[in-house]
Amino acid sequence: MSFTIKDLNKEIAVITLNINKEELEEAIKKAAEITGNEDEAANRQYAIHMEASKAIQAVFEEKGLKLASEPKVDVKDEEDGAIEVTITCPLVPEVTLGQYTGFNILKEAVDVNDEQVLEEVNRQIQSQSLWEDVDTPAENGNQVLIDFTGEKDGVPFEGGSAKDYPLILGSNSFIPGFEDQLIGIKKGEEREINVSFPEDYFEPTLAGQPVVFKINCKAVQEQVKPELSDAYVEKLGHEEIKTVEQLKAVTKEQLTKMKEQEAENKQAMEILDQVVQQAKVEVPQAMIDNQVAQHLNELQSQIQQYGMDFNQYMEMTGQTLDDFKKQMAPSAEQEIKQALILAAIAEKEQIQVDQEEIEKEYNLLASVYQMPAQQLQMFVPAEAVAAQLVQRKAIDFLRKNNQ
Repeated sequence: MSFTIKDLNKEIAVITLNINKEELEEAIKKAAEITGNEDEAANRQYAIHMEASKAIQAVFEEKGLKLASEPKVDVKDEEDGAIEVTITCPLVPEVTLGQYTGFNILKEAVDVNDEQVLEEVNRQIQSQSLWEDVDTPAENGNQVLIDFTGEKDGVPFEGGSAKDYPLILGSNSFIPGFEDQLIGIKKGEEREINVSFPEDYFEPTLAGQPVVFKINCKAVQEQVKPELSDAYVEKLGHEEIKTVEQLKAVTKEQLTKMKEQEAENKQAMEILDQVVQQAKVEVPQAMIDNQVAQHLNELQSQIQQYGMDFNQYMEMTGQTLDDFKKQMAPSAEQEIKQALILAAIAEKEQIQVDQEEIEKEYNLLASVYQMPAQQLQMFVPAEAVAAQLVQRKAIDFLRKNNQ
């Protein structure tokens, strides 16, 4: 097995890898042991990419290069069973730093007045949904707290039971007829209601089928009208906030912190814009395309969350996929420039992170995404976390040295 550098310039490195028949068969055998896959074609592809990765690592360590994005791997089969693999590697470009300290960019002064505090307090109050027990029969708009068990042909079915379930009557959140038959129920009352699942219900065994729900009503509740008073604030259930004045004080503190962060972020971006203008870096098209592709994936995910197809979204906006890509390209290029320049500053200023900082960041991310830190490490590699922390430190360095 041998490889040569066919082409090397500022943007790409092209590596040619030659693997003879015996070497390829051995690599495929190892791939099968690693993957446990019996698909020979899949193992062959895995083996080729494994050998390509070794060649890339060897060349990049020898030449001091950095991979900008996913390499392109092309395979040519020879008559004797050997293969020639051409690996096209986009390279991280060189950065020539200009001035990056001494710009003296001011941070905007932050002021939170009483009117802003009152507006935010009222917004918080109006967004709360508080319910209080009542002794009257349930009617539309009331919330009932119920235990229920669903039975089909006298047998409880999976997913048909719950305890202390809060259901707002008239919300139409249950199957048709369910909520209507709870009108008039009282606390402590038990009922049996008869309903049929819709014909298009997602569970085939229940679609169109009649069922019985046994109900035990634990409470009937009505919504408390929001009002800015000590009594209502106390009902919100915050340990440290019992009065309107306490809520205002906490809200003012929160607003001030938020506006301080916004002012710092704005200042950092103004500094970074100046630093980027002073530096020189040519971003390869492959890096721009990769960044645009990431943004498109994020946009598609957001659109899907609203139950819309991406093609429908493009039709509504009157744009094509190429239009989107062209619009995204300038900002994508700017983002890459910023990241490359921050990395160059971090390298020059010897800004680094240690293992303790990386573990602390994993724990923080774990709390945000609500999954164990060890599980998170399977999806987010330590190198990516370290790069983000270094970038954050580099921005802090610029802020301290430019204000």
